Amino acid sequence: MVNFSSANSTNATNKISREGDKADVPSVAGAINVIIINTITCPFTVILNLLVIKAVKSTPRLRTNSNILLACLAVTDALTGLLGQPLFVLWKIFLLFGLSDSGTVENCFATTVVVILTASYYHLMLVTLERLIAIKFTMQYPNFITDEKMKRAVLAVWVLAFIIGVFRALNVSLVVRFFSVLLTLSCILFLAFAYFIIYRETHLQQEKIKTQQLPQQEVERFTRENKALKTTMFVVGAVIICLLPLCFCLILLVTCFCDICPTIAPVTQTCAMLNSLVNPLIYCWRQKEMRKVIFRLRTQVVDAGIQ
Repeated sequence: MVNFSSANSTNATNKISREGDKADVPSVAGAINVIIINTITCPFTVILNLLVIKAVKSTPRLRTNSNILLACLAVTDALTGLLGQPLFVLWKIFLLFGLSDSGTVENCFATTVVVILTASYYHLMLVTLERLIAIKFTMQYPNFITDEKMKRAVLAVWVLAFIIGVFRALNVSLVVRFFSVLLTLSCILFLAFAYFIIYRETHLQQEKIKTQQLPQQEVERFTRENKALKTTMFVVGAVIICLLPLCFCLILLVTCFCDICPTIAPVTQTCAMLNSLVNPLIYCWRQKEMRKVIFRLRTQVVDAGIQ
């Protein structure tokens, strides 16, 4: 989990409100750019993710365990567009005009992002775990993955996310940092270990299909599970790509180039939040049925609005 707020970033952004300082012109331009980008993209982020949730909920063919967990992830992405990006924009506007309540808005933004990021990270782990069990433990899958167990897992994720958010709101920085490091390391190690096992198992299954005469039903099942796996891998890959600029900024913080980080911090934060817009596009790209349902839902919403 990455804490988007930092004292260096705040102090650096506060400087851009000083009039007549030519050195701060790029910072002002950068702040205006991220405000425009987040203002434009946040409605699309909310709408697309809500359409994904609606499609999975209303279409029996899409109501697979994998898609249900992706819809739960879409909830966190929708909250990013509904709360995270507007608070970020509000914070930057307060800083630009030098308003005294900018610190309060920053705390609200940071706490909200901590909760959403924690939930997102753990949902990614749940999605990956579901694919791991589907590929590795095919016969035991119906016993391991049930609706009741998924509900409990998702509930546990949100409870843990809100607990960490409470610690962040109470400024218990030591606890927040401990959980941040623990969560980030556990997520990275789990994803790396899980996808290593999945890759090896998938390779073995493909070799078995080539060398043995497996039943057609078994081949179709593997093809279906492998397609869902690739969708999950694209989602994880998109998260990694969107977080790379932020990770680069954190690396700069611990090096002699730490003065550069506050300047590029708003851009890296925006890149991280734009991942919530990318995810529903991946779902539509990878699943033809979901794409059809979402476009049909969008058409119905537009027609209702016109009427």
